Amino acid sequence: MTEDRLGSASTAALRQYLRAAQDYGIEAEDALVQNDLPIGILDNSITRVTGTEFQRLIRWLVDACNDPLFGLKSGSYVQPGSYSIFGYMIMNCRSAREALHMTPMYESIVGDMGITKLEKAGSRLAVRWLCQYDDPVIIPHMIDNVLYSWTQFARYLADLPEGKPYCVQLERQQPGEQALKTYQEMFGCEIEFNAKRNALIVDEDVLEIPLRQPDPGLLQSLTQQAESMMNEIKQKKTIVLQVRAVLRQLMEHELPRKEKVAEALDMTERTLQRRLQEAGTGYQNLLDDIRRETAIKWLTTTQVAINEIATNLGFSEVRSFHRRFKSWTGHAPGEYRTLHSNSL
Repeated sequence: MTEDRLGSASTAALRQYLRAAQDYGIEAEDALVQNDLPIGILDNSITRVTGTEFQRLIRWLVDACNDPLFGLKSGSYVQPGSYSIFGYMIMNCRSAREALHMTPMYESIVGDMGITKLEKAGSRLAVRWLCQYDDPVIIPHMIDNVLYSWTQFARYLADLPEGKPYCVQLERQQPGEQALKTYQEMFGCEIEFNAKRNALIVDEDVLEIPLRQPDPGLLQSLTQQAESMMNEIKQKKTIVLQVRAVLRQLMEHELPRKEKVAEALDMTERTLQRRLQEAGTGYQNLLDDIRRETAIKWLTTTQVAINEIATNLGFSEVRSFHRRFKSWTGHAPGEYRTLHSNSL
């Protein structure tokens, strides 16, 4: 598998979407052929695809199914195997808290589609997911898939079919009445739109509920296998992909400084600069690329004000952001938002 700007993804995660598409009359083999992907994906003979291949297939499925709730509904098809070996690790944890705290460490086994963060939300915990793909059409579908998959898998693990988060937060605007009702019925809780993050908000005491089949010995064995897989995945990632991943994480809080990125990668600034030069690029080039990507994502999937986006991306003046964005896309930010915003 060749190097890809979006990293790679487990075909186990991809198969969940393909199973969901069958409800819409779309055969998995046809979807794979249409997207130049090998049929071996279906029988586990191929374990990973590039992030670009994964994103392209999800976009094709979203377009073919023509259902704004496809991502949400696809979460119903989650299985332990949907998370590759990490799914079986979770099954052998003692509690949801133990499983959650393992997620940021091992989620790259599933793929580079997004990053999980655990944040305080008052007296509760926010389990947040940051999508790392850049197609604005599929981002809401992937967020819905991840959050509802987590909910369904937690219900299974805790043997609580009616279990539910305290609430669900979504950055996008509220959909129509029928779609809103579907969200509420599936999650079983309040859905807060126009929120500052995409997350499940859960009560802390829920995290202590024992899971149905903990096995510390098996968990240890699976963790050793997972560590080996993680090392292999990391070795295949170039310095460019590593820097892009760190920039995306840091961009959520502030404009990343080179020294912070170097620190996150456990190297000096000079080493970082040298390795990027050897790869034929530079820090500023990658930062500008991530700024463009982030601006497009915020404009098309959130209701964050344009002046706030400009500030968050490090522009001292809104007009400077307007000029730069137009050079990136050929459109002013407001015009681009009108043309490409996703609403259900």
